Amino acid sequence: MSTPTRLSDKSIAVLTLIAQGNSYAQIVDSHPDLTYLDIFAAAGEALWLHESRPDPKERLQQIKAKHARAYEPWTAEDDAALAAMSRRLCQVSEMAERFGRQPSAIRSRLAKLGLTNERMNVEP
Repeated sequence: MSTPTRLSDKSIAVLTLIAQGNSYAQIVDSHPDLTYLDIFAAAGEALWLHESRPDPKERLQQIKAKHARAYEPWTAEDDAALAAMSRRLCQVSEMAERFGRQPSAIRSRLAKLGLTNERMNVEP
């Protein structure tokens, strides 16, 4: 079973009604398909999703700890060096290490520059 990444439709409906200022009693009385348990479940689902998402700043720090130049702009010098490595058919992992970037960033930049590398689809 996969971990949910978004609220269920029922939870969205319940939370929308709460956000509109409806009390629990108003929700249950005017929507026969909803119960108090549905309201509590929607709140629990929203809280679980909120707590399970990593803090974006913390996530960026984790990525930069592994790939120091992650998300930094590419320079013309970087592009030239990347092109040269691509022509030499260097491994994507080698390029990632050389530039301090994630392998996915290397593959994206190669594609953006119209460069191909036989190893692009082989390595993780």
